[in-house]
Amino acid sequence: MTAFRRTLHRTRGWGGMDRDQHDSSLATWLARVRKAVRHDPRNLLYPLLYPRCFLQGILLFNGNRLIRHPSARIVREGGRLQFGCFWERWKGRGGIVLHENASLILRGDVLLGDGVLIEVHPGAFLEIGAGTFVHPGSRVLVLESVRIGADCAIAWEVQIMDGDRHFFLDREGTRQRNTAPIVIGDHVWVGARSLILKGARVGAGAVIGAGSVVSGEIAPATVVAGNPARRVREGVRWRK
Repeated sequence: MTAFRRTLHRTRGWGGMDRDQHDSSLATWLARVRKAVRHDPRNLLYPLLYPRCFLQGILLFNGNRLIRHPSARIVREGGRLQFGCFWERWKGRGGIVLHENASLILRGDVLLGDGVLIEVHPGAFLEIGAGTFVHPGSRVLVLESVRIGADCAIAWEVQIMDGDRHFFLDREGTRQRNTAPIVIGDHVWVGARSLILKGARVGAGAVIGAGSVVSGEIAPATVVAGNPARRVREGVRWRK
C-alpha cells in the first residue's frame, strides 16, 4: 500500500462517511477511538475536559468547542452530535456559540466537520435533523430561526445566515426588519461555497449548485445554480 493510500485509508471512518457509521459493536467503537487518538492524541482527553457535553451526547474533538450561556437550551432527541472528523487534509478549530436563551435542537445523529462555526444569537432557534453532515469550514449564523432537515449534505465553506446584522432605515430613520427564517427541507444537497440568505425556503430533495446565492423559495427535487440561484433541472433524485 502506497503512502498516499495509507493516508487516505486513515482519513476514512469515524467522520460520518463510512457505511458502518451507525455500527455500535464494540470492535467498531474501539477502531473509531484509535482513529480519533491517532488523528490528535488530545482527543482522548476532550470528554474529561467537557464532561457536561459528553454526558449530553455531544462529542467534541480536534479542539472544536462549545460556548454556552447558562440560559441557552440544547434539546437532543436521540443520537449524538459529533463535532470534528478525522481527515488528515482537514484540520481546523471551530465552535458553537449559544447566546442567552438560544435554542439548539438536534433530531438525531449530526456531524459537524472541523472549523465549522455556528452562532445562535439571543432568543434565536437552530434545528438540525438526523443524519445531516455539515462539512468543514461552513458557517451558520442564526439571528431568528434556521431549520435544517434530516439527511442533508452541507458542503465545504457554505454560509447560512438568516439576518444581515446591520439595518436599512426608512425615510423616518426607523430600522427595518433585518431577519427572516430559513427552512431547508430533508435530503438537501448544498454545494460548496453557496450562500443561503434570510427568507430562503429549500424544498426536500433539492440540490443547490456550488457557489449559488439563495434567498427565495426552491421547489422540491429541483437543481438550482447561479447568483441569484435559478432552476436548471427538475424531478431529480440524488444520494450520498
